[in-house]
Amino acid sequence: MLEVLVTFLFTILIVLSGYFWLKLIFLILLILIVTPGVYAMARGAPFVPSMDKAVQAMLKLGKFKQGDRVVDIGCGDGKVIRKIAKENVKRAVGYELSVPTFLLANLKTFFNRGKEQIKFGNFWHQDLSQYDVIVCFLLINAMADFEETLWPKLKKGTRVISNAFKLKGVQIEAEQDGVYLYVKK
Repeated sequence: MLEVLVTFLFTILIVLSGYFWLKLIFLILLILIVTPGVYAMARGAPFVPSMDKAVQAMLKLGKFKQGDRVVDIGCGDGKVIRKIAKENVKRAVGYELSVPTFLLANLKTFFNRGKEQIKFGNFWHQDLSQYDVIVCFLLINAMADFEETLWPKLKKGTRVISNAFKLKGVQIEAEQDGVYLYVKK
């Protein structure tokens, strides 16, 4: 989402810059900044903020406890993980692969003085078994990949909260306002 704005701005810089070497630098920067976000959109989901009603459902379904370690995979601007961090959980981490969105999330975290941690990285390559709760807002294909590759590696009792999209082969424990709760058995 923000990649479109970044691309537009860098295109203007490339067109307006008079020197070939400056155009080349702007083009390389554009590629470095935009490529991870395009990959994230294709492999997970584009950045679309969760509706407040869905966030409230996530908080209710999550039944977060003080000792919970929570991760938001593809956290976008960090809105959801910031709200979860206020639930007094032990650890609240968000992963984001889009550079502009990651920077936005960290900026918001800084100004909100939150205790959540926003990490730049591909959640597909993280060890999610250390978390008690996983929050996600992924597209259908990404949810199928999650079910196939990540779900089997989760520890017993792990809660997965999915906004809008279901895991096809896993029993839903609870549902509210298009948010689904799954518990690893």
